[in-house]
Formats: sequence, C-alpha cells, structure tokens
Amino acid sequence: MCGIFGFSGKQNAEEILLQGLKRLEYRGYDSWGVATTKPENEISLRKEVGKIPAFDSTQKHTSITKTHNIGIAHTRWATHGGVTQINAHPHFSTDDSFALAQNGIVENYQEIREELSNAGYKFVSETDTEVIVRLIEREYESILKSQKENETNLFAAICSAFSKLEGRNTIIVLAKNSQEIIAIRNGSPLVVGKSAENEIFLGSDYLSFANRTNSILELDNNQGVIISSRNGNEIKMFSLNSKEHGEQINFLPVEFKTTEMIDSTVDKGEYADFMIKEINEQPDTILAATSYVEKDFSELTLAAKAAKKVYLVGCGTAAFAAQQIAYYMRKLAQVEAVELKGYELSSYREIFGEKDLMIAISQSGETADTIEAAELILAKGGKLASVVNMQGSTLSRLSHYKFFSRTGPEICVASTKAFTAQIAWGYLLAMGITGKFAEAKENLENASQAMQTLLNSENLHKQIESVVDLSLDKEHFFVLGRGLNFAIALEGALKVKEISYKHFEGFAAGELKHGVIALVQKSTPVFSIVSHDETKADMLSATAEVKTRGATTVGISPENNELFDYHVTVPNLGDLAPLVNVIPFQLIAYSLGKKLGNDVDKPRNLAKSVTVK
Repeated sequence: MCGIFGFSGKQNAEEILLQGLKRLEYRGYDSWGVATTKPENEISLRKEVGKIPAFDSTQKHTSITKTHNIGIAHTRWATHGGVTQINAHPHFSTDDSFALAQNGIVENYQEIREELSNAGYKFVSETDTEVIVRLIEREYESILKSQKENETNLFAAICSAFSKLEGRNTIIVLAKNSQEIIAIRNGSPLVVGKSAENEIFLGSDYLSFANRTNSILELDNNQGVIISSRNGNEIKMFSLNSKEHGEQINFLPVEFKTTEMIDSTVDKGEYADFMIKEINEQPDTILAATSYVEKDFSELTLAAKAAKKVYLVGCGTAAFAAQQIAYYMRKLAQVEAVELKGYELSSYREIFGEKDLMIAISQSGETADTIEAAELILAKGGKLASVVNMQGSTLSRLSHYKFFSRTGPEICVASTKAFTAQIAWGYLLAMGITGKFAEAKENLENASQAMQTLLNSENLHKQIESVVDLSLDKEHFFVLGRGLNFAIALEGALKVKEISYKHFEGFAAGELKHGVIALVQKSTPVFSIVSHDETKADMLSATAEVKTRGATTVGISPENNELFDYHVTVPNLGDLAPLVNVIPFQLIAYSLGKKLGNDVDKPRNLAKSVTVK
C-alpha cells in the first residue's frame, strides 16, 4: 500500500522519480504525485489520479544536467479521503516551503486535526497525511519563538512532529530553502540506495531502484536520513529517541552495504500481462527458492526440532502458503506446527514463549499484521524465521533465520510464483528435518520439469477454456480440498475471486455434511482437487454428494472420473502435488479476468504490499 520514492543527483529528477514510481506500481495505487525543486528555488508539484505515464523501460540513464536535481514522489492507495487530485501526495506546506508524502496511517490524526483546527490551522484535503504537514508547521513556529530562523529549524520541527504520531508511519519531506530531503521511518518501510555516480535513491523497497544500484542503507524504526544536494549529495543518518532517554536526535555513522542483486527487470517481455508471465516463470522460481544448500538450513532445522511449538504465520496468499508449510512440517517431519493468520493472534499473546519458533511468510516482508506477530514472539523471547521476496525488508531484518524466495519481481498484485516458491521452500525444510534434503532437491527438480510440461500442454489450455466458458455467466463457485490440498482449495478460490470478482469459496471437503452442502444448487460449479493420496476416496465421495444435488463438477486430478462433468488434468507429484494443483486456478483466474475485461495485474481495491492494518 502506497509507495515512496526519492532522488538526488545530476539526472533529470522528474523522469527518475516517475521511473521509480513505475517500479512501485505493483504495490497498488489510485493516484500519484511528484515534487521537484526548480533552479529558481521553488518546488514544482504534479499530482494526478489514475495511472503513471509510461516510459521506455529499456532506457537505463536519463539526460545529465549541470546542477543537482532533487525530488520526492508517491503512489497513493486511498484510506483517509477519496481518490482525488487534492488528496494525492505530496502535500504542500501553507507557504510552499516544503512538500511531504507519507506511507502508513496516523492513528491519532483525528485528535491532532481537531487540536490544530482549533488553533486556526486550515486543511484542504481529507487525508491524515495533511495533519503531519500542519503539525510540522506548528512545531516550526514554536521553535522560531525561542530561536533565530535557520535551516536546521525545519529538521527539528519534522522530528518533533514525527514523535507525536501514533501508528506505523514513514514520511519523506522535500525542503525548498535547504535543498534537502528529510525522511524518517517507523513501521512502514524505507530503504536508501547509492550509485557509483553518488546518486541517492530512497524507496519503499529495494526493487524501486534495483536497476540502478545494489548498494543500500537500511533504516530501522525511528531512524531517518538527511540528503543535501548542496554539498555533493551529502547524506546523514540519525535516530529519534524518546525524551526521557536524553538527546532526542542522535546522528549515526552511514554504512552502505552491498546486497544480493535481485532480478531488476520489470517488463512483460513476450507476454500480454505480468500475471501470465509470472505464472509461466514458476518452473524456474521454485528451483530458485530452493537453491539453498543443506548447510543453509542447519540452524533453522535445529531450532525447529528443539521448539516446543512451531507457528507458521502469514496473511492472504502468504497465510495459505504458511498453512501448506505447516502441513508439510507435521506430515513429513512430525514437527508440531500450527498455522496462524497474522491478524488473528490476540488469543496467542500469553501462549507464545521462549521455546517457540515462528516462521513468518510474506512476499514483501512488510506486511503490517505479520510484523506485529513477529514482534509478539520476539517479545516473549522466542525465535523468528522468515521467508520473503524482498531484500532489506523489515521481517528479514527482525529474523534470527532469514530466507529469500528469490523469485525476482512479482508485479501482478495477485501472487502466483511467490506462493509456489514459498511452499517449495517449506517442503525442502520439512524434508531436510528428516535427513532427506538430497531427495527433496531431486523431487523438486522433477516437479519443475512437470510444471513446465503442464504449462506447455495444449490440452491443459483447452480444458481451462472450457471451464472458463462455463464460468462466465455464473456467480457462485465452490472449491473442495482435503489434507494435502486443503490450503490449495483456499488459495485457488482466492486467486479466482481476486481477478474475476466472482464469488469463489474454498472449503475443507469434510465440511460438506456440516452445513456447506446447503449452498449447492442445480448447476452450481464445484471444483474438487483429487490427488493420489489417502484422501482420494473421501474426495470422490464428496464430489458424488454435490453432483447428486445438481452441482456441475470440475475435477482437478491426474485422471478423469465419471463423477467429473469437466476435467483438468494435472500430473501426479505425490507430496509436491500442490505445486501443480494450484496452476489451473491461476490460469482460470487469468483467462476469466481477461474475458470479463478486468485489469488482471491490478485488480480493483487490492494492494500488493499491505503495510497498514
């Protein structure tokens, strides 16, 4: 949700900022804005509703100018206030001396706004972000009453105002007079990059500038930077401390580090959409995610064996990946593992302990609810592992054991390749715990080949199109899974509802007799995921029950059955069957979404990185 980008250097600032925003589009947004300084010491502000204009993604460098150029940019996903040009970021100060953009939610904005309004401050937008701007103005005026005006006063005012905000917030400020960018993070992510040409980039994630440098400076909560374009792009790093701990502002040494370069290409290649491109990348990405050697897992393996209980935590698609990994941990490794939703942990606060292990699953590594779950286990002295797809993310930095999905950028808001990468990683971990690491690697190689063959199959795509044609005039669908495929039923249903906007619901097949079957009417499409495992007979029995009541049945299975009105053929991969069983749902979601005229890469109301609760 929302994306922040900043730049200081000798290239055209507005063009660099727009390119940075394009690389943040996957986070989801409904409006955007760019603020840059002009030679005449003014700030130029451009804000729009809708899509960021396209640029040539093959162009690596823009024109070099004689002077430094500096600016900030933002993509907004509306929370407080409608989708309007006025509500878009950045927001100007009353005297136009600075512009500010924010990622997060000011939880106490109503109290602050009322206080400022009573004091005579005027608001022009509906956003909680503008409250920060007016609060900085008040703090600045307060400082001026006791000091002479100088350029450090604005910095002090920003820090003072930031300390009064409640919730997870990151801000970036462009100051006109000092020609500086001042940025502070708390909860919402912010990473700084520095190129060989001494250009400085700030972004909500490393991907935003990964095409320009892999030299990064990571910021912790309540840390920030000052970037001065006047002094050859000088950068200072600082931390904010509570007043009871002495000095409120402490300056810190600046230490950039070289990080693992990720696949920074953000283009569709030969494909019409990012979604279909990313679906087809899965044979490679499950191998990239499991390219670790056995030694890489040794510490986590010992921690999992020693843990009183292992908690697998995620939200959305990542929650279903966590559920699948927990199944592997229990079934293959005989580890007591429990899957939890990051946003439903209040009843576990007193249960977590120092002998527990949490494995957090997230694509971005910045999911607010999952981070809160991680903080809970750490506060109780427990151990934390994470699997994310973004270098320098908050979750990975909090973790004792950090792992990366290594799938490259996943631009489509609806996750596909990150999901299968993470469950492949979980399978490798579970098998490694039992001493079968080499066998697991061989099985994953075979699974990759089977996935490739499946994706290349003309028969598969014909079967998918038949199911899509069946679905066009229907509104309610059910997906049944059990055991190995329960999480896949939930994820498969989620994927199609995200892209088609139709009501797809995943259920445990065992729930049919306990109420779910009341929803089945004549011609209701019901999908059954039937693998060659101990649940096969039960799954076929459930399929017979819904067919008897008039349902149109669709079987996702290695072989056809007379109970299936429609059949989608998938290979038999044993414990790795979930990797291929989810692919038909991904393809149905894509094809159905396209036929319905939906934006498959940016479905309505959804954001890729949910950094606020």
